[in-house]
Amino acid sequence: MTETLFCYCCRVHHQKDQMRLFPTRQGYRWRCVRSIEAAFRSRRERDSFGRQQTEINRQEAQRAAESADRLRRALALVT
Repeated sequence: MTETLFCYCCRVHHQKDQMRLFPTRQGYRWRCVRSIEAAFRSRRERDSFGRQQTEINRQEAQRAAESADRLRRALALVT
């Protein structure tokens, strides 16, 4: 089983080798290399990265909601 860590920046679990401890005001937090590199790009590229990550998160939330709905319906049929 591979080990993953939660990226506080893009709010997704990534492989541990893709993560770095990043200093914040609240202490050190795990952040993926992809988001760290995106932070050093131009404003337009950062905005594009943010929109892309928002869409990824939205799709993942939609899949999770649909899966939970299917499970809820299946359990309702059993009872």
